[in-house]
Amino acid sequence: MSIVFLHGTGSAGPKAWPLQAAALGDEAHFVRRVHDGDHPDHVQPVVIDALAPRGHLVAHSYGCVSAVLAATERPDVVASLVLCEPPFVGLTAGWPETDAHVAALAPLFERRSDPTFTDLELSAGFATAVGMPVPDFTPDQLARSAARLRAFTPAWLIAIDPTIVGRVPTLVVTSGTRDIYDEVAHLLEGHGATRLVLPGHGHRVQDHPDATAAFRRFWGSTTSAEAQ
Repeated sequence: MSIVFLHGTGSAGPKAWPLQAAALGDEAHFVRRVHDGDHPDHVQPVVIDALAPRGHLVAHSYGCVSAVLAATERPDVVASLVLCEPPFVGLTAGWPETDAHVAALAPLFERRSDPTFTDLELSAGFATAVGMPVPDFTPDQLARSAARLRAFTPAWLIAIDPTIVGRVPTLVVTSGTRDIYDEVAHLLEGHGATRLVLPGHGHRVQDHPDATAAFRRFWGSTTSAEAQ
């Protein structure tokens, strides 16, 4: 069974999953960026092709949007989902952390086509809003990051069916910092997902030293369940 890792808005490919790439090597496929804005219309077909005929899908942050849409469209191909800090804030509108998060991000995207809105303002504002440190980019890195964000569709504008986590075995991993990701995880748990908290690594929960082993245990449990 294949294992596919899907990046968020930052690094892509193995660089987005350094511990998992080191541990799994050729056993897994690490999706590289196929579209500046990581829009599901472009990413989802690539993910489904990589999983075929059937496999485990692990995604981080915005990549979780494409992952869940892929599972909704092709549950026959997606054997399980591991969602690392999924930003499904369209599902948790009205929750306090979600509303504060959207209030911080929405003005950035409203101004993204404004030529006076600098790449640094956009990238720094986005990093702060999603709970990550402001990156110390080179000018080229800053330009690439801002280009991706200017092509980005906010997660709250993409419809997600939360009931998919009750039909496809799903592990939701968060850092436990009582933020939007915990609100989303709580909601998904109510629809049948399993929750795991890996503290101490901020938004990049996959950098926790126990993350890969936790993923393996989850894959093993779903494979055993399928065999029964």
